[in-house]
Formats: sequence, structure tokens, C-alpha cells
Amino acid sequence: MVKFGKNLTQEKVPRWSDGYVDYDSLKKILGEMINTGSIREFNEDVLYLAHSVATTDEVIRPPGAREGDFIARIDAEIEKVNRWTAKIHMELETLVEKISKAHSNWVQSGRPKTAQADTVLEEVESAEAELQAFENFINMNYLAFSKILKKHDKYSTCPLRMPYLMKVQSQTFVLDKMGSLVRTLSDLRASLQGAAVSAGKGAFDAAQKGGASFVRKTTKYWVQTKDVLKVKMFILKHRPVYKFTDGPSDSDLVTSIYYDNDKLELYQGRLKKYDGAIAFRIRWYGPEESFKTAFMERKTHREDWYGDGEASAKERFPLPPDKVVPFLQGKLSPADVRSILASTGFKGDLDEAQQLAAEMQAAVLSKKLRPSVRTHYMRTAFQRTGDATVRCSLDTELCMALEPCGDGEWKRMGPLDNRSQVTQFPHGVLEVKLQLISGTAMPEWVSDLLNSGCLREMPKFSKFVHGTAMLKRDQVRELPYWWSAQFMPLWAGANFVEQPTSVPFRMVSKDDKLRTKGTEAPLGTLPVSQKGGFGRLLYTIFTCNSSREPAYY
Repeated sequence: MVKFGKNLTQEKVPRWSDGYVDYDSLKKILGEMINTGSIREFNEDVLYLAHSVATTDEVIRPPGAREGDFIARIDAEIEKVNRWTAKIHMELETLVEKISKAHSNWVQSGRPKTAQADTVLEEVESAEAELQAFENFINMNYLAFSKILKKHDKYSTCPLRMPYLMKVQSQTFVLDKMGSLVRTLSDLRASLQGAAVSAGKGAFDAAQKGGASFVRKTTKYWVQTKDVLKVKMFILKHRPVYKFTDGPSDSDLVTSIYYDNDKLELYQGRLKKYDGAIAFRIRWYGPEESFKTAFMERKTHREDWYGDGEASAKERFPLPPDKVVPFLQGKLSPADVRSILASTGFKGDLDEAQQLAAEMQAAVLSKKLRPSVRTHYMRTAFQRTGDATVRCSLDTELCMALEPCGDGEWKRMGPLDNRSQVTQFPHGVLEVKLQLISGTAMPEWVSDLLNSGCLREMPKFSKFVHGTAMLKRDQVRELPYWWSAQFMPLWAGANFVEQPTSVPFRMVSKDDKLRTKGTEAPLGTLPVSQKGGFGRLLYTIFTCNSSREPAYY
């Protein structure tokens, strides 16, 4: 295995070499501290001693670096990386601005298919590579801080890693986001390649190509944060960024409120993928304080056993936010919904929308559905305007929260009370959505993306199911397959929150029992071990102390 210091040297971009953490110098300081013993100079007894203004600081110490010198050097390195980050960011913006001017000249000359267009496209590709290199610059520096602080804490009696990494998290070089440059490069490339680019809510067809419903086949993948930009850059070579809202960023804030009842009936249906199982949600785009349209959505799972097109479907219709509660309470009839849609220029089939409203309202009232879980994420969608045959969406900053609501509320109106009411998923979620004519082969670029090594296929991964499993542990008895011992470390890791209470989980096999060594062992409520924590409890449930795996949904 290549040591990090050597790897850092190999990964350096020569023209930015002075902007990287001086890892070797920090190691040298650390080595001096270890050799002189000053690395163990401080402890609680020393730090908590009283001080006197009547004494001096004349004590015997060995020469060499001390903790204060190491801390000062770390601070200096943070400031250096911040300065270089700002400098490189400015250079990238200047570069993209220059390319935009060259593109404008090409447009003004009538968009000729000449060497001029090829030159501009080459400059766009060069800028994309530069942006990827910049992200690598940021990640290598962050990793350098993490590594040297971990090495320090291995020997020191004064641990620094966690507090300093928290400090690093708030620095310019970590917080720097360049979604607007991604968006600009996407638009430039799409224009040069002859793909129409429409942006913002004025171009967004809320009904998906004018209809109230559409049939699709979707495959889901996890994308590690380190690969997010790489995946975006790959996709936008073939599909431009498709915006739902106005603004310069390449992504839109998407919020959904999922409904369920006390029996978690919809959770169970989506978990087990019963044919006809539904998910009921209300979605909006953009900031909560300013959205003007709420989308009433129903997702229905269908098993396409014979490839006859009976695939899962998403159906929806828009409503003004102030009409949502009357609709859910049955005071706004499906006919009233039809009238509202007709008066607001709805592009879909009004008969279908009215029928959908009737079915959704009946489901809410008969199943006693209530707000259950909120999902909140930034979505970058890739799609050619007016063409949904291949559509990709990449969701990042994915959060899921409980949705405690009072009477007459369709979404939470106040803040959450406790951190335990929210959870954040560590990976991006990519959805590749195909609406192809039967017999049509998958485009080659899609196959290349799926084989890029940046994706982990997670069939049927559900934000609603995951959020419910995480946040309603006192009610959930059955878990999705990605909670198994094989997959759980990929998203939970060492940071999984330990729960000091009993957790009544049950994994269900075909005969509703777990078998271990020839005996049947039904699971009940198991107390969490004080030493093993929640992770050990889950491991025990998953394996039942046996080599035989239980069934997961």
C-alpha cells in the first residue's frame, strides 16, 4: 500500500503545488515532539492547575517543537489552503467566463458547424477536467489534515483530531461549492451539441410531458460523495442539466412528505413490494417559505413479469398549498380539483386527474393516512427538454425527518424538537429512468456509466422505507435488505448512533421465523447491550449467531 505522503506528492497538480498541505513538514514537527517526549507533555492534571501572577515561566524544558507549535502550524496550513482555494476558484470562474464569451461569438455568427465550434467544445472539456482536478485538490488537502491529526492523536495526550476536523469543516476550501459552474458548463455543452436547453420553473412541465401519469422503469444506485462530481461530468456529456426552479445552481431543493398510518401499512407494502403497493406523498420544489405549488403524488408498484409494460407508475396532479388540507379532509371534492386544474392551465388529461384525485382521497380517508416522514435533498436532473426516454437524477445532501403534525396540518409547521428526529444518508442516490419503446436497446453511454465503477446498484432502494426504518424503530419490525450485515457497513459505518433503549426489530423469513442450527428461533424484543451498542444488536439479529442469513426485503 502506498503511503499517504507519497500518494499526495503523486496527486499534486504542479501549478498548484504550493497550495497543498505541507504534510512532510508537519510529520517532521510531530517526529520532534515524539523524540523529545513533548507529545505527552500535557494531561488533565497539568492543564487544570491553578495559575499565579506572582510566578514566572522559567522552567526546564528540552528544546524542540511542542503542542503549541504543532497547532500553530496546522492553523497556518488551513489558512494557506483557504487562500489557494479562493485563488483557484477565481481562475476557474474567469476561464468559464472566457469560454462563455467564445460561445456567444459562435452563436452570433449563426452557430456554424466549423472548427470554431470544435474549439469551444474542447475548451469546455478542458474546463470540466480542471473542475475535477480542483475537487481532487480539496479532497487531498482535507485527507492530509485528517491523516496528520490522526497520527498526532496516536501518540499525544492532547487529542486534536475531532475538534480540528470540525474546524476544518467550516473552512472556505471545504464549503466552496461550484454548482453554478457545473450548470454553465452543462448549458454550453448542450448548446454546442445541438441539444435544446430550457431552464427554471417556466420550462418545467409539472405533469411530466403534459400528462398526469407516466410509466417508467427505474434503477437506483448509491454514489459515494467523492464520485459525485465525476458522475455529474460523465452524464452531462450526454444529457444537459434540467432545472425545475430558477437560479444559477445545477441542483434544486426537493422536499416530499410521505404519508402512512399507525400500522405502517404503506411502509410494509413498499418494503415487500406487493403488486399494487402504493406510496402517497406531497412534494414541492424550492424553499419551503416560497413554493406556490404542491404536487399530490401516488407511486404504484407493479411487477412486470412478462415485459408487457405493466411497470411501476408515478401519477400526480398539482394543487395550491392552501387547498391541500381541504382535499385530504374530503372537503375539496375530485370535481373541485378538476375545476382548479382546468382554471390553472393543467396540461394533462383532466378525466384521469379527477379519477386519480378520487382514488387518492379515498385512500387517505379509508386508511387514515397522516404525515409520517419528510425527505429533503438537492436534486440534479439530467434530461433533454421534451425528451424523457433517458433521464437521470442525482440526489445529494439527503435528509429524512419525522413529520409531527397537528390537526389541520398537512406538513410540519414548526422546527424539530430533537436531533433523533432527523437522519442524514451518507451517499448520493442516482436514479436512471428509462422510457424506451419495447425492444429498444439501452444507449451505449448509459451502459458505460453503469460500468464506470462509480456506482453501486441498489435495486428498489427507497428513501421513504429507509427513513421509516431509521426514525420509527419503536414501530418497525421488518427491515429492508440494505440493513443486512452485507450492506449496512456501507452506509452506517462506525458512526451509527447507539440507542440506549430496547429495539423490537424482527427479520422475517419465508415461514416468519429465523432458523439457526436446525432450530426455530422467533425473535421478540431484545435489549441493547450496554457494551455492544445498537450495531451489535443488529448484527445479532441479522446473523442469529449462525452462518445462515435471514431473508431481507
